[in-house]
Amino acid sequence: MNPILLKTTLLINLMRQQLHITAGAFNSSSSLQQLVNNLVISSLPAARNHNTNIVNEVTEGIALGGSMHEVVIVMKDILTTVVANSRNGNIHITAARYKDVVIVEIQERNNYNGYALSFSLGSIEPEAALIGGHLSIRGQQQKVTTISFSFPDNLLAA
Repeated sequence: MNPILLKTTLLINLMRQQLHITAGAFNSSSSLQQLVNNLVISSLPAARNHNTNIVNEVTEGIALGGSMHEVVIVMKDILTTVVANSRNGNIHITAARYKDVVIVEIQERNNYNGYALSFSLGSIEPEAALIGGHLSIRGQQQKVTTISFSFPDNLLAA
């Protein structure tokens, strides 16, 4: 395995372990915006190490439901992976609710290595599928890469 890829994989696993410890700290009575705020705050030390900025552009109005634990874990893993694969990054997070689906997009606007990012995200796809979600990546060979995580609306409160 490529030494850089191995180092990135080890860093991602360490960050996942640290973030999974706090999985129960997210209150299901808050909003998706607050959840993303909490995720951003927990990612700041790693982001600083990679000289990466993270911007939460999720608007108010998408409430969390009671079965959000799995969504929280997948979102943490995605953000952890994006930050771990960034260098001088500029990460923006948005979300929208459509008829029966919520889509969270994490856009890296200064993509460092899209192939490593895409490879790393591959291990999260089964987690997303277990909750009826879908994970996709666009533009991994370009400067702007967008990771989309969609999941059923029924996991959120109405």
